[in-house]
Amino acid sequence: MKPTRVRYGVMAFLCALSFLTYYDRVCIMRAQQDIQKDLDLSDPDMGKVLGAFFLAYALFEMPSGWLGDRYGARGTLTRIVLAWSFFTVMTGAATGFGMLYLARFLFGVGEAGAFPNMARVQGRWLPLAERGRAGGLLWLSARWGGAFSPLIFGSLLALFDSRWFRGLLAMASPGFQEIPSWRLGFSVAGLFGVIWCVLFYLWFRDDPADKPSVNAAELTLIRPDSAAVEHLSHHAPKIWRPLVRSRSLWALAIYYICGSIGWSFFITWLPRFLKDVHKVDFNQSELASGLPLFCGGIACLAGGIVSDRLVRWTGRIYFGRAICPIGGTLTAAAAMLLVPKASSVPQAVALMCLASAAFDFGQAANWATMVDIGGKHAGTSTGFINMVGNLSGAIAPWLAAEIFDGLGWPTLFTVYAAMFIAAGAMWMLIDPKKRFYEDATDESRK
Repeated sequence: MKPTRVRYGVMAFLCALSFLTYYDRVCIMRAQQDIQKDLDLSDPDMGKVLGAFFLAYALFEMPSGWLGDRYGARGTLTRIVLAWSFFTVMTGAATGFGMLYLARFLFGVGEAGAFPNMARVQGRWLPLAERGRAGGLLWLSARWGGAFSPLIFGSLLALFDSRWFRGLLAMASPGFQEIPSWRLGFSVAGLFGVIWCVLFYLWFRDDPADKPSVNAAELTLIRPDSAAVEHLSHHAPKIWRPLVRSRSLWALAIYYICGSIGWSFFITWLPRFLKDVHKVDFNQSELASGLPLFCGGIACLAGGIVSDRLVRWTGRIYFGRAICPIGGTLTAAAAMLLVPKASSVPQAVALMCLASAAFDFGQAANWATMVDIGGKHAGTSTGFINMVGNLSGAIAPWLAAEIFDGLGWPTLFTVYAAMFIAAGAMWMLIDPKKRFYEDATDESRK
């Protein structure tokens, strides 16, 4: 009997969700000019709004991941997506700085835990041999969600500003005709998440054995790995002290603090840079805004393939894991230093694409290292790294606004380059061969 392929349907849902996570967090970048104008927000005000998501996302990453372990991913992911979809809609209803900041903060609370719970689903539904490739697809989907967000959201704004659509609104109610297009755009973005929730909750089951369309052959393919994960999770040793004392985990967390500051430019101030320096309006920068993330998505897959092959060919885990993030961050730093020197829009965009792709070239190796170090507690250790690493996102957009307003864009890009270099330097402290805990039941990596 040939195994059924229901697990591929699960991956389709996860990839769609991964796409939506970045679509909804990036679409505000396309609308920021209209939001600042309508709500009378300064650049530092907008920076604080953009950082509110990352603050909440970091603080609630581990608790939301724990909810999935406690109650199952089906209900937890449905709650997560419904919550963030509601606060996406509320972003469009904001009437001032306070309400907008609160909406984006609660949006971050809602979205926190999405990736840990997706990892839980993969652990229950996918054989071990398929998980690496599946992780690459998830990150590709996430980056492309951000890449296509300006184009999709911009197209929606153009539709909502069209004469015939405004005519429809006037027919429904004269007051509707005055609703700004960016408010309608956030409402539609929230609707996408609600549709996903309905389809996912009706179709998905936490346990493959509870899904009638999964035949015995596919269940046999999945079950050995998932059964082992569940068994180990119920016999976990005390891990909190070794977790917070692990040099490698802290180095990875600092890597993401520094790297996230540099990478945050691509989902916050990129359109503003093109407008200020190259006189490209927001509605003309949609393609340019998405290209760095599009290239980054491809680099996520490519870096994972290169890292795995280097480990296999050389037999040296550190070399195979370290070469991609170190080389990537150094290349990203050099590209960022050159961006403000570009004499044309194509040159600037090409350098930004290079910087984004170079940084993401190390993404798969970093995540593989988290699994290497975390072992059977990789979910907990990854949640810790994400929590610490994303705290930088809370201040990065605001700090960037203060820098380019006061010191200029070249200074800001120098800071970004320095952050990428600092991130790469953390690999001098990381040992992917050593688990962060000691457990006789877990065979050490050689």
